Amino acid sequence: MSEQLHHVVLISKDATLPEYLPVYGNEYWKTPNIDELARKGTVFRQHYTAAPSTAMAFTSMFTGLYPYQLDRKDYTEVEEYQQGTTLFDEMYKRGYSCHLMWSNNYIKMAEKYSKCYGAHTTHHESKKLNQSVGVHIPKDESRNNLVRDNAKAEEVMTYLVSELDSIDRSKPVFLWVHLPHVLLGRCGYGQDIDLWDRFVGEVRQRFGDDGIYISADHGNMNGYRGKTTYGFDVYQPAIHIPLIAPRINGLKEITFPTSNAQLMDIILNNEVKQNEFIISDSQYYAQPFRKIAIIRGRYKYMYNKFTKVEELYDIHFDPNENINLLANLLYDEDRDRMVNAEQVIFYPYREEAMENYRIIKEFFNSIWKTADKFTENKNYVERKLKNLKAKIKRNL
Repeated sequence: MSEQLHHVVLISKDATLPEYLPVYGNEYWKTPNIDELARKGTVFRQHYTAAPSTAMAFTSMFTGLYPYQLDRKDYTEVEEYQQGTTLFDEMYKRGYSCHLMWSNNYIKMAEKYSKCYGAHTTHHESKKLNQSVGVHIPKDESRNNLVRDNAKAEEVMTYLVSELDSIDRSKPVFLWVHLPHVLLGRCGYGQDIDLWDRFVGEVRQRFGDDGIYISADHGNMNGYRGKTTYGFDVYQPAIHIPLIAPRINGLKEITFPTSNAQLMDIILNNEVKQNEFIISDSQYYAQPFRKIAIIRGRYKYMYNKFTKVEELYDIHFDPNENINLLANLLYDEDRDRMVNAEQVIFYPYREEAMENYRIIKEFFNSIWKTADKFTENKNYVERKLKNLKAKIKRNL
């Protein structure tokens, strides 16, 4: 970032896949405003969230720390962040007025589990912006009769624009707008991309193009491996997210892996470092069902704490993560027998993959930790009881 102060706006959208946007290959939507920002800026092709759940992702976005680096061991309400400075703190120090705009449900859900937004930030959260869908739809509403309501969508857009206009732009502004899974008036994931683009256009008119960043907190499984939401997996759809930034070092694209834990440095310094390892963590270290992904170049390692299963994928050769390179035997269900994986799966880079596995595993061993057995067992029992109670409640 140059020394000259200018407006900086981060617009993120919850549970959003890069593939929802034409700049990442979508052929359904037309997004002229986002496309124009991409044309002028830098598009990140392998950008990952540090965590596939909202509060953890927010914390990494605004502190620059991965979940394993935080002094938080499980998912409970936290104290105000004190491990270092936050992006909001740094922008305030540089003379920016700081603003946060989100739907009021984030105060109940994400804010108390993150608390990293700076003491001087103005919160704009007085109106419901989100349409509950899927697992988040209230039990007393029908799960089958959501219909598109353009009038509600227009009300949301009018409200968002009015909030933009309430911000004093006579001095430099840092504004973070986080749009919900689905904006009110639309019926499902990815069905409101036109509204997102319209809002980006409103931001462009008021704040200019030079300081706008487009991203997400995490993705969603989108039917991948039979799963539909997020927070529990570190497969590609859950952790691969968009990032479009103002032009960085003359580059139209960044093709090496990056993390939203780097977002703070990207915004403050207009630079991006190529780190050897990129990490995404589904839970904190004392939680029993934690899953972690570590990416090194084209190779992605995953570990499931509960099952102790390891996975290794070459995400260039196998972007859909079909071939676990650590599986020596595969089950052939048609013949009801086990077969040698190397004999039936064509993969020519096995030696390179195993060397990367060795390097990644050494790094994994250096950062992995667990709580004491009492805490681990207690958390496991509490989680199982919580799931059981939820199941009973659903069946009542």
